[in-house]
Amino acid sequence: MLPRHAFIIALFALGAPAFAQGLNRTPAPGTYNKPDATAKAMTLPEGFRVNVFAGEPDLVQPIAYAIDARGRLWVIENLSYPEWKKEGNDRIVILEDTDGDGKFDTKKLFWDKGNFATGIQVGFGGVYVGSPPNLLFIPDKDGDDKPDGEAEILLDGWGWHDTHETLNSFIWGPDGWLYGCQGVFTHSKPAKPGTPDKDRTPVNAAIWRWHPTKKIFEVFAEGGSNQWGVDFNDHGQAFMTACVIPHLFHIIQGGRYHRQGGQHNNPNTYADLKTIRTHNHFAAAFAGCMIYLGDQFPDQYRNQCFMNNIHASKVHVDWLERKGSGFAAKFGPHDRPAKDGDRGAGFLDNGDKWVRGLYLTTGPDGGVYLNDWYDQRPCHQLRPHDQDMEFKTGRIYKITYGKPEPVKNIDLSKASEEELVKLQTHKNDWWVRQARRVLQERAGSGKDMTKAMARLVERLAVEKETPKVLRLMWALHAVDGWDVWFKWTQGADDGKHGFLANKDEYIRAWAIQLTCEDGKPGEDALKAFAALAMDDPSPVVRLYLASACQRLPLEQRWAIVEELVKHEADKNDQNLPLLYWYAIEPLVPADKTRALKLAAVSKVPVIREYIARRVATVK
Repeated sequence: MLPRHAFIIALFALGAPAFAQGLNRTPAPGTYNKPDATAKAMTLPEGFRVNVFAGEPDLVQPIAYAIDARGRLWVIENLSYPEWKKEGNDRIVILEDTDGDGKFDTKKLFWDKGNFATGIQVGFGGVYVGSPPNLLFIPDKDGDDKPDGEAEILLDGWGWHDTHETLNSFIWGPDGWLYGCQGVFTHSKPAKPGTPDKDRTPVNAAIWRWHPTKKIFEVFAEGGSNQWGVDFNDHGQAFMTACVIPHLFHIIQGGRYHRQGGQHNNPNTYADLKTIRTHNHFAAAFAGCMIYLGDQFPDQYRNQCFMNNIHASKVHVDWLERKGSGFAAKFGPHDRPAKDGDRGAGFLDNGDKWVRGLYLTTGPDGGVYLNDWYDQRPCHQLRPHDQDMEFKTGRIYKITYGKPEPVKNIDLSKASEEELVKLQTHKNDWWVRQARRVLQERAGSGKDMTKAMARLVERLAVEKETPKVLRLMWALHAVDGWDVWFKWTQGADDGKHGFLANKDEYIRAWAIQLTCEDGKPGEDALKAFAALAMDDPSPVVRLYLASACQRLPLEQRWAIVEELVKHEADKNDQNLPLLYWYAIEPLVPADKTRALKLAAVSKVPVIREYIARRVATVK
């Protein structure tokens, strides 16, 4: 076994692998285990169990998967790995557990024209697939599990410079956008086909998003390494797992994060946001980020971060605790660091060291699916004879707690609007997310959603629990009812009514983000933002104000940032000084005199320093 520092050096040199080498090759004698034997060798905390949902030969090289509104798994079998080819035969297969026993019963081939496909999500009458150089949409509007035609290229220009860092980890965000990751050593310029190079967005090491009905692409946050995992908690806070660099980050819209290499797009960034971890696990390659929001595991696991440790063949759970405007992550109750030459301990430990977990996702019964690339080697270590062998592996396991009730014969795509609205307060967020997406699909198709909006507004008027209020807000936004409702609840001249005056800081924060979605919040909202910047006691609200400023025209930022920088309490916060700077930086060359006045009143030292530094570079 390589010492820990050698692992890290090797990983850096190889471009930070995000998943194991899954090429055809003969297994080493005595080390390969059949899927059921691997599952039996796994150890979990008391009350948990794991079984094989699917495995070779029925399933091979399962690099990514998504779950549809019927609870079925849509799995990419990446047959092209490790080499990108001009034309590929990567497959998408649909696996269904018809009797609810935790094992697949039926398998359908949906598509077999993928080219190094590494990301997938289902919705809006088809399937979204990351297959560089393209983000594809494969239509299936009639839902017969057969493509209606050729795949549509939504965005081209995605790179494959490092085949462990292509677009991946597709997930529907609470705001109705499709989110994904891209690594640092792959350099992309995604845009709609035909877009000139000068109008394209440079992307490397980023969390990006695509709006399924508005057809808009954005970089949500930049930085990282070869991140392979992003998810959201009960309050809509995003988290990202990464390799080589520290393994866990709290992601804020407009944030710029620690990079494994290279420079930020804006050379005047000066400093970037750091990890939230307070500890180290064995090795440095992590994939999959799941914030558990199901209803099956014990309550202590809710809102905690599950992730795969590729080199240690483990699943860890990092415990997330609030810290200032963000979070700190520490060892979960089942984890301990490596010592005496071992690999430490995790929530799930493996007797089989070939396990290479990639993603974890909660299903409709609250259990968790885990896909395993299953490989002897975790990196690019190719051997000449490997390419001549015929041996493919791959598994999906299911982790459950206690004796869960089987969930079968569901199809939320056929549910009524009334039922979909009710599901917004379900304890298992799988139902919430699926129902919200179906509502958004119907709104996007032109269906009259007036009754659904009215019902959401009725529920908002009586709901008291913050996570449930947020879900109803997100659903209202998904059906294009947010602007109408927000303006109606403002009322007075100062605009501080309704959601912006709510007693909960996350509700106020999300009211800011949703109102600034299009960068045109209106005069009443801008007045309210300036008032909040002056006297809101919450660092979370100030964080969202700073983030929102980056979406505003420069002239609309001044009144807000002039109040934000007066909060001396924010000077040592892990996020706020830099988020303030990212909002302020373009103001400096626009008006040096006013920027220097801003520096003079700032009680955040970093802002004074960076304004002076930036002024010195302005011609």
